[in-house]
Amino acid sequence: MEKTLEKIICPVCDYPEVTTNICPHCQTDLTTIRILENLSFLPPVSADNKKSFLSTPKLLIVITLILMFGGLTMYFISDYYYRMGRRALDIDNSNPEVIIQKVEESKQELRWCGGFNYRIKSGDSLYLLALRFYGDGEAWRLITEANPSITSPQNLQIGQVILIPNLVELCQNIEL
Repeated sequence: MEKTLEKIICPVCDYPEVTTNICPHCQTDLTTIRILENLSFLPPVSADNKKSFLSTPKLLIVITLILMFGGLTMYFISDYYYRMGRRALDIDNSNPEVIIQKVEESKQELRWCGGFNYRIKSGDSLYLLALRFYGDGEAWRLITEANPSITSPQNLQIGQVILIPNLVELCQNIEL
């Protein structure tokens, strides 16, 4: 004699009041669902109690609250970092004389003698060329000074030949 089980709804075809481990309508094996219903953390799904937590408006409320909390958190974090950045800029700009002195101190006198030709390749920029040949990317001004045909550092053409000037320190017996 087969044991009569509690009535459940088939999750595949929604056939009501299935009392066996096989749905008589779609032949789905319901053994796993019955095992899971016996666990304490899942409420049983039966014809009498078809509503579950997932089908109630409570879930929508919980999801809405989580999204609102996450959105507000992200807003306040980004606002904090924005204000910190603005404050740092305000501190730096509070004494413009110091900034001008720092820029003037960092400028080096661009002096050169002789040099060699270089053909521009894909991926080259004046900054990278200065970094490669002089060890300082800020020396790109020396290259532009030696090449009056370069009107804009962004307009280098592949195949274009430019002069890479030698630094004065590398020149011997030349007085400038």
